[in-house]
Amino acid sequence: MCGIFGGSPDLVSENAAKLLHHRGPNQSGQVLLRASDGAPILIGQTRLSVVCKDDIITPFRRDGATITFNGEIYNWRQIRSELETKGVVFTTETDTEVVLCAYLAWGPACLQRFNGMFALAIWHDDQLFLARDRVGKKPLFYSYGPRGLGFASELKAMRDLDFGEVAICKALEFYFDEHTPFRNVKSVRPGEYLRYRPATNALERKTWWSLPVAAPEITDGRAAVKQFLELFVDACRIRKVADVPVTLFLSGGIDSSLIQAVLSLDVTYTVQFEEFIEKINERDLVNEFAAKRGFEARIITPTRNDFLETFSDLARYIEFPVGSFSVLPLFCLARQARRDGFVVALSGEGSDELFNGYFRNELLLREQQLLEKDFKGPYGTLCKRYFGTDIERFCRMASRQGLAGVQDLIEFFTPLWREDLSFSQNLSAIETTIFMQPLLVMADRLSMGNSLEIRNPFLDYRIIEFSTKISDDLKYRDGQGKWILRQALKQLVGSDLGITKRTIKHGLPAPVNQWLFNSSAFDRKDWNHVLLGECLKQLAQAHHPSHR
Repeated sequence: MCGIFGGSPDLVSENAAKLLHHRGPNQSGQVLLRASDGAPILIGQTRLSVVCKDDIITPFRRDGATITFNGEIYNWRQIRSELETKGVVFTTETDTEVVLCAYLAWGPACLQRFNGMFALAIWHDDQLFLARDRVGKKPLFYSYGPRGLGFASELKAMRDLDFGEVAICKALEFYFDEHTPFRNVKSVRPGEYLRYRPATNALERKTWWSLPVAAPEITDGRAAVKQFLELFVDACRIRKVADVPVTLFLSGGIDSSLIQAVLSLDVTYTVQFEEFIEKINERDLVNEFAAKRGFEARIITPTRNDFLETFSDLARYIEFPVGSFSVLPLFCLARQARRDGFVVALSGEGSDELFNGYFRNELLLREQQLLEKDFKGPYGTLCKRYFGTDIERFCRMASRQGLAGVQDLIEFFTPLWREDLSFSQNLSAIETTIFMQPLLVMADRLSMGNSLEIRNPFLDYRIIEFSTKISDDLKYRDGQGKWILRQALKQLVGSDLGITKRTIKHGLPAPVNQWLFNSSAFDRKDWNHVLLGECLKQLAQAHHPSHR
């Protein structure tokens, strides 16, 4: 796991390596190359040693090409073996070298072969190639204009940031796809690659992966659970492989419990706020699970003082609001795990999006079942006019500004809502491609702020593609989502544990409003304003440290 930066040197901070040190404290390096027209091209990297603890050439160079790479390719050994049959001789035991050689062998098509999370830049044949993984687990920002193209893993490494709000992001309270809080900086979209030629200052953008859409072909529950477990066990197995200690962020819910049921890691980490103990009690559920399965469950209990002392750190690492209170608990989990010597942590992001797991999804699907009968009845037209279309009901749920924000969301989401898909399928698609992005931003920034790598078994592309092939009732059944995951967990741990009986999961909230505003509500509006102000302050100080 690393921090990467480069491109046109005058678009990237001269202190980029220092600003991204937390993403790669083990090594750093940069090289200044020249395009055919003489234009300078910077390639730089900071490195966190996870696979291969030995020092390597950073950034890595061979066969006339240079790569700066952030992420992990879990199937790199298989790809390496395939390349070796073509006569490629490797000099390191790293996925970085495999990625570069794969690109030299297959060009952009190599991305389809990678099972992992990544953001990368390769300089070869007088062009710069940038790419990001399928769902955007690893960040990659760029600035492009008459002065050229610069890129970096984090905004703080970019020069001349020009703040400007984005209407749809303000409405949703998070940034996604190419949007950032700055007019002159964009994000490479998930599943996208860019090709840039300095000689002509030409930039090409292309989507290399998008969420598959198909009619469900897996309908048998027992067969579906079996197939899911086969895929999931392998997804967990390959994410456990590392040359450093590995742990798990464990809650009392289904997702992370499934990971632990498969891997049986020795130590896990859980957050429990004392302020929530009466209504959100993760500690007892996790301790019961640990007692039965024989692992050590370490419980982290952040306090108001922890929040006040770390607030500036939270803002410095997150860089912009993500519409969530979970920044503090995630930061505290990562910080404690790293202090205890762990360098990799597994986490359960992705399952709610793929399998209709959020309460907001369950509520909409429950309503949908009730309405379908009336919609087909003699007063169907009246009912549809009163309750609204599918997209209207979804946007009323998604709006964080009440009814005032609904129309803007309808205009944005209507082109994404497919009439040939079911309500359940549309929910999964939008949750996965839009609403999951800020959660992955949060997981990346707050873990890497502590030099810790997070891996997500549910976001193995094979699991993602499997989720699009199963029938709706294998996701949502009897008023609850994630039916298939509930059945899988019961097969692995039995039906007597609290984690298998739990019907309501609250995510990972923090009592920020209670601490700051003496309010027990989970309203994020004030919190987002406070966080955005501190984020802008921290970005300004990163560029002008003398102003601290």
